[in-house]
Parts: sequence; structure tokens; C-alpha cells
Amino acid sequence: MKFRTEISPAPWARTIDHSRRGFSVGSCFAVTIAGWLLRYKFPLVSNPTGVLYNPFSIADLLEAAPDRLAEADYVLVTFGTAWVFEEDGRVVANCEKRPAHLFTRRRLSVEEIVERFDSLMDGVLKNKQVVMTVSPVRHLKDGFEENSLSKAVLRLAVDGIVARHPDAAQYFPAYEILNDDLRDYRFYGPDLAHPSAEAAEYVREKFAEAALATATRELLPQIERIVKATEHRPFDPEAEEHAAFRQRMLRQARELAASRPEVDMSAEISFFS
Repeated sequence: MKFRTEISPAPWARTIDHSRRGFSVGSCFAVTIAGWLLRYKFPLVSNPTGVLYNPFSIADLLEAAPDRLAEADYVLVTFGTAWVFEEDGRVVANCEKRPAHLFTRRRLSVEEIVERFDSLMDGVLKNKQVVMTVSPVRHLKDGFEENSLSKAVLRLAVDGIVARHPDAAQYFPAYEILNDDLRDYRFYGPDLAHPSAEAAEYVREKFAEAALATATRELLPQIERIVKATEHRPFDPEAEEHAAFRQRMLRQARELAASRPEVDMSAEISFFS
């Protein structure tokens, strides 16, 4: 008897490895996955101007970062909300706690989002692998009904973008994994809107299964062991046991760097030297 509907995303045709550079932009999923990728030494630029939530602000950043995007092989894009604030007819990324009467609040349409990203896919995102997601975090300040409408708009917009650019764009179901696979308040944090640590880890595992080739996944425990060792705080830094531990970790970091030069272990080698 089954008690849940597990989602297993299909392996990507173009997987991520340490030789490919990434660019991550958007809301919470983009932040979570980017932090995880960076921890495991994948070369990546993450939200260079801070977290962004709506598709138009994300599009503005992508248009303003052609140099950084030029170096990227793949781009992770996460939409958080379709609700926007406009000042003088232009969507703003942050109201900066200015008076509310200066802004007009409205919900973007599916067509607006798809058309905006059409130009990006033929422009700064051309020849990039674009992975699109919808953040599962609920924007409860918008209200339950407004949040549902917002997420529906985003999901339809992503589907439209992928349908128009099937060779370049693809969808990763982070939204469905949390809301349909896990689907229980025990997988949410205290605010009942953000995923719990366990849920975030589960989504990352699903992402790794789909996005990373087997050989790349097999490297992760080795990298984690060395990275985690840098976070160790010894009771007695002058003890012989700790000196031996540092030498052992230094040796492992150097061996990994020598065997897999695309994995940048320079920070760990410097730490243990």
C-alpha cells in the first residue's frame, strides 16, 4: 500500500559537472540550490544583486548581466511570485520601505512573462541550458487565494517558455515535489510557508539525481568530508591528534585536486596548510 505520491524527475540530457559554469537567479529555490552547488565546488554565480522574486525583476537582472552570463553554460531561474509593484509604469525589484502610495500593485499575466522571456531566450540566454523552477514557498502575505493565482500564473508561464524553447529550456518540479510529493505541514518550517531543513534536503537530493551524472554524484561525499573538516573546531588546537587530522585532510584535498583539477580545492588546501 502506498501512502504518498513520490516524484522522480527524469535524468537531464545535459547534466551538470564541475567543468560547467552556472548562473542562478531568483527566489528561494535558486538560493537553496546555489548554496548547495557552491558547497560542493561547482563554479556558480548566485543572485549577484540579491534575492529576486518576480519574473520581470529577474529578467531585468539577466539583461543587465551579459558579461557574467557569457561565462555560464547553464542558468537556473526560479520564479517566486507573479505579483509586482510598479513605479511610473516600471516594475521595481524592491520598494525599499518607501511609502506605499508611490507604487501600483498588480499581477503579471502569463502572456507578459512568456513574451519577456522570449526575447531573453533569443538574446542573453541564447545557447544556454536554462533550467526553470517555481518556488514552493507560499507568499501568505498576499493571501491564500492570491498566492494560488500567482503560482498558477508562474507555472503556466514556465510551461509556455519551455514549450516555445524545448531545445534550450527545461522545468525542474521543485514546486510539485514539496506540494504533491511531501504534502504535509511537518515538511514546513515554523512559518508554515518555507520548507523545513529536511524538505530542502529532499528536494536537493531529487535535484542531484536528475541534474548530476553518476560519476559527479560519487564525488560529493569526498568533497563533503573535506569541506566539513574545515568547519571542525578542535578542543585543543595544539594537540598532536589535531595536527595529524589537519595533515590527513590536507593530503586528501591535494589528492582530490590532483585527480580532478576541475574541482577547485584551493580554499581547503590553504586552510589546512
